[in-house]
Amino acid sequence: MEAKVEEALNLSYDDFEPFCKWTREEGHVKLEVHVQDFKMEHMSVQIQEPGVVTITGERPLDDTRRSRFRKQIRIPKDSKTDEIQANLYGDILHVVVPRKIPALPATKSCTKTSTITASMPSNYLFGLIQSAISRLEMNTMLALPVAGVLAMVVAFVGYAYKYCYCGDAES
Repeated sequence: MEAKVEEALNLSYDDFEPFCKWTREEGHVKLEVHVQDFKMEHMSVQIQEPGVVTITGERPLDDTRRSRFRKQIRIPKDSKTDEIQANLYGDILHVVVPRKIPALPATKSCTKTSTITASMPSNYLFGLIQSAISRLEMNTMLALPVAGVLAMVVAFVGYAYKYCYCGDAES
């Protein structure tokens, strides 16, 4: 008993902050937590307060040293907290947070196509891609007139230099 107490007093901890990355997918968000050399039994994923997931981990390095981390992460308000899942694949802990899909309001004229696209969570991402493409098209449309004006200014400056300044030097 004394040996365990003495050993516990001599423990040192290497605290670290794991790299985390959010990804949005259809119907859920996924948090990837990079936890090198940890096993699932070394970690705990809990919801201790509403809207916050707490991920902790502790593993032995040697007889007197341990590596540990504690990460508290806010999750979206529309999350299904009772359906959160965590799985370890290699050195990456995947925490999947399902989201509640809002009910669509009933409309009088609703076609099958519009119903499907309106209910798809990826529609938001599709809109972002379309807006990025339209920004690119807008920039291209703006670039041509700007290049034309710039070419005219350069031509005018060249003309003015040649005929205004160079003509004075000859006389």
